[in-house]
Amino acid sequence: MSSYNPGNAKFTYKKYYPIRKLIFTKFKERFKSDMLINSAAQVLLHGDTQPAIVCSTEPLLIAAYSDAMDAVVMLKFPSELIPMYDLKIGTRLVSSTAYNKAKGEPAADIILGEGYTGEFIDFYPIVQLFIAGDDEKIKQRNELFSEEEWAKVERLAVEYLSEHPDKMRDGFFYFR
Repeated sequence: MSSYNPGNAKFTYKKYYPIRKLIFTKFKERFKSDMLINSAAQVLLHGDTQPAIVCSTEPLLIAAYSDAMDAVVMLKFPSELIPMYDLKIGTRLVSSTAYNKAKGEPAADIILGEGYTGEFIDFYPIVQLFIAGDDEKIKQRNELFSEEEWAKVERLAVEYLSEHPDKMRDGFFYFR
């Protein structure tokens, strides 16, 4: 699909604080999430840019793709993000993705594709639009991917939801 493209997206507190209020009610949870900001910021900046697509708005589900695994994972987010970012089924997004090179079996929620490189066992996408600044630059990164690539992500998302309708990851896992 594509070669490595660093995310070059910069974390912004302006977007983080509303998310933080949305997903954490207790001070202890908020404090812990604040300790994880640096890791998420590094993935935004250096992680591999990959395509992601909104698959559902009730609940808000985003299929995030990895070309190294030739697969998607389904990320669930709070529905309050829909009006904040004018999200609709089919909205194209990009993620900054980190990978797990550990030995062992691939994560159970991943349906490996024919293009799986065998190099990784899991991937961790962060949707750039939700916590990075410069929305216009982020939206322009959609152009890194061809129409064929977007069609493939859509097809894999439909297959994933058909085979794993109840398997989804927390979209804000990186703050927990």
